[in-house]
Amino acid sequence: MVAITSKIGGLGEAAFWLSLFALFSQLLALVRDRLLAHHFGAGTELDIYYAAFKIPDLLFVTVASLVSISALVPLFAKKETEGEKHLREATDSIFSVFTVFITFSCIAAWFLMPTLIHFFFDSLPLEAINKIIFLSRILLLSPFLLGFSNFFGSIVQYEKRFILYSLSPLLYNIGIIVGLIFGIDEYGVTAVIVGVVLGALLHLLLQASFVLTSALKPRFTLAIKWRDVYETALLSVPRTFALSVVTFVGFLFAALASKLGEGSIAIFNLSFNLQSAPLSLIGVSFSLAAFPALAVSAARKNVEEIIERISDGLRQIIFWSLPATALIIILRAHIVRVVLGSGNFDWDATRLTAAVLALFVVSTVFQSIQLFLSRSHYALGKTRWPLIGNLLGGLVAVILAFLSINLFESVLGLQTILSLIARALNISHLATQILILPVAYSIGSILTSLILYGALGSLRSPIWSKVRKVLFHSCLTGVASGLGAYSILSITDHLFNLDTFFGVLTHGFMAGLFGIAVGALVLYLLKNEEFEKLLHYRAH
Repeated sequence: MVAITSKIGGLGEAAFWLSLFALFSQLLALVRDRLLAHHFGAGTELDIYYAAFKIPDLLFVTVASLVSISALVPLFAKKETEGEKHLREATDSIFSVFTVFITFSCIAAWFLMPTLIHFFFDSLPLEAINKIIFLSRILLLSPFLLGFSNFFGSIVQYEKRFILYSLSPLLYNIGIIVGLIFGIDEYGVTAVIVGVVLGALLHLLLQASFVLTSALKPRFTLAIKWRDVYETALLSVPRTFALSVVTFVGFLFAALASKLGEGSIAIFNLSFNLQSAPLSLIGVSFSLAAFPALAVSAARKNVEEIIERISDGLRQIIFWSLPATALIIILRAHIVRVVLGSGNFDWDATRLTAAVLALFVVSTVFQSIQLFLSRSHYALGKTRWPLIGNLLGGLVAVILAFLSINLFESVLGLQTILSLIARALNISHLATQILILPVAYSIGSILTSLILYGALGSLRSPIWSKVRKVLFHSCLTGVASGLGAYSILSITDHLFNLDTFFGVLTHGFMAGLFGIAVGALVLYLLKNEEFEKLLHYRAH
């Protein structure tokens, strides 16, 4: 337990542990998705499962995220400089107001659920809509529990207990898997929903195990320091609106997917979950690791430190993201077949999911930068820019998706573009309208990241001077890695039985390993600074 709760100070070490446990969490998430795909396939039941999450997810980001680390860590840093008493009063006041707010919000959502589900998913059969309402009401326990876990997690992050913080997502996915394994045959998708609630409870209990023995343990109080609540709201409300935009965009995309036929919501969500793996390992990990230190630098108004921390985070994200993107695009079919291709998840669903995945990961580096720069702006106290960036990017994405789906039959140019994309991804014979969604989503993510970078103002020039070299190196590495992997796939495809799990796994693994080796060689020849640091870190 001492090792789990130990304090970690450096960005590299913190990012390493966050990435490691994010990897474990993503592996469990992949197991979860494989079990879901195996049992339900890309059909109505899985559509219902993913649709049931949308209102609770929206409640999570609009209410539960008000007490996220982006809002509380800077406040904790400030209050600590004012004295322990001020820090204690702020913690108790925010905790008390949040407890009341999240409770009433969940109760209101319970009563509004039928109206909301009928409005957004009117294309689905009535029986499916009624089941979504029932499951969504159960899932309201999830944002309630995760909201308190968010609050406790802010304290854990402030204390730099990154290992403890990173373990919670593991327990969340374990809860879902338990529901899948032990209840799915008898209770179907309802058992999975119960598993989600169990995972949220485990997520909370782990954070609480440290916080309840911490000096910052929150206590409910009626002696509210409204100034501290107001100060937190100034930070958290713009951030929450920004997050709400992202989640609401996902909500609207699911509603649009429901109009594209049975299984479309499932394919969209499964491919999005797959592309979230590199996003979590890279974008989320470096964003979380850099945030506390960046918040301290911002509080000190140390411009040189701010520039160094932001540029360091961007370099790391670009260094890892671009080669990973290239490999995922080349190995997309192998990834989907290994992770999801079993049971009721048929070949057509596999190919469509692989194509949607490829179009999502095109913007992985931009999504990672979007996450990192959003947290950077929060640390700098510039809360409006993440909101503006997410709002404009999300608006563009939704408008593009909505118009493209509704005008698809009447706009010849749109059909031609989509046909070319489908041909490049080798799915021309399938219903390819679903490709509109990842293309629109990626365009919105790219726009948002560019807006956030532009909003850095005078910091842009010194940051760019530190980033441009690794951008060039990583682009070359990505191309080399992709070509290396593709060459092995082409040369060795007749050596493996690609109708078996182990044949596909071995074929893809060999190609990916060779692609990584080629990329490493390119980085070595280029004398890439990040690669040399990585080798030095491994040597010690």
